[in-house]
Amino acid sequence: MSSLETPLQEKFVLKKKLCILGGTENYKDEFQKKLSSNSLPIENKRNIGVNISKVDFFFKKNEKFEFLLWNIDCRQPRSYLRTIFYNGAEAIIIFISETKVDQILLYFKEIQARISSITIVFCIILEQHTRDDIINKYFKNDEFNSMIKSNNVQINEIFEDSEILNQICLISLKRTKYKELENTYFIDFIPLPLLFENDEITDECSDYYEPETRNININITINTEQLIKYILKLKLNVNFESENWIKVKNKKLGIFSIYLKNGNVYYYPKVCERCKDHTCLKLKKSPFFICIELGESEGWTNINGFDQPELLILTKIFALIEGNENNLPRSVLKQIKSINICEKGRK
Repeated sequence: MSSLETPLQEKFVLKKKLCILGGTENYKDEFQKKLSSNSLPIENKRNIGVNISKVDFFFKKNEKFEFLLWNIDCRQPRSYLRTIFYNGAEAIIIFISETKVDQILLYFKEIQARISSITIVFCIILEQHTRDDIINKYFKNDEFNSMIKSNNVQINEIFEDSEILNQICLISLKRTKYKELENTYFIDFIPLPLLFENDEITDECSDYYEPETRNININITINTEQLIKYILKLKLNVNFESENWIKVKNKKLGIFSIYLKNGNVYYYPKVCERCKDHTCLKLKKSPFFICIELGESEGWTNINGFDQPELLILTKIFALIEGNENNLPRSVLKQIKSINICEKGRK
């Protein structure tokens, strides 16, 4: 058994959010119905653009994941609002019809522009064609080939729907262990009869409809090389945990870890530093994610390759080194105070 496959304690359950996209609404609905233990009425997807259900999944027998499955309507009437449902997702599963394989590139660009640190699983449903047919017809053109190679896309042929969730669970545990949040991409080929026993399920794939693009923050890749250069040049009081992680110690508040590739901040509370109760559930859940959002200002810089996203991370570092109850934003202080409440002391 590898270190990634070490069973979690029985009472420790990993709760994650999954989204399902794609123009094959029949496939998505049937997939949700097949896997879910509890589900809201499917009419919710037609009325508000999404239907939510719960999936209990045991990975490697003793590691339990509780997935909230968000089945998102991708048809034209709801396309303008679907991206609002992506927030907080651990992974996105996209069902791709063998008749519209080009939609892989469109969904890939859409999600990559909006979400960092995500696992994407494209499931190509085979009805009349084979895996080799699809690869020879689509994957050898320049755009597909470039996308696959530059993003280390893993291509598989699978025969059970559980293998889709196995891939997601393995990557989730790997991220937790190694604290690396790189995007991970899969393209899975799966024959229709092996996915759905219902012979009446048909391929009625709609076209790709681009979502609303106004008033959203498009994700920009952080120039980590330039950012690290200036962190070192300014001689900031930080420690590099690894190539992409820095640790900031605040005397009054505790320890913060910042992921340089997207600016995410994780907090190890002061109350947990002093705690000697190693069975405390709060201690096991540390570190906690802290939301520090970009404000209205566009910011400025005249340094080539060092723009607003890099400046924002640098600002977070300064703020967290010297931050206290008088100068940190209220929203950040509220999160820190909430996390610093000791559950044992509360009782």
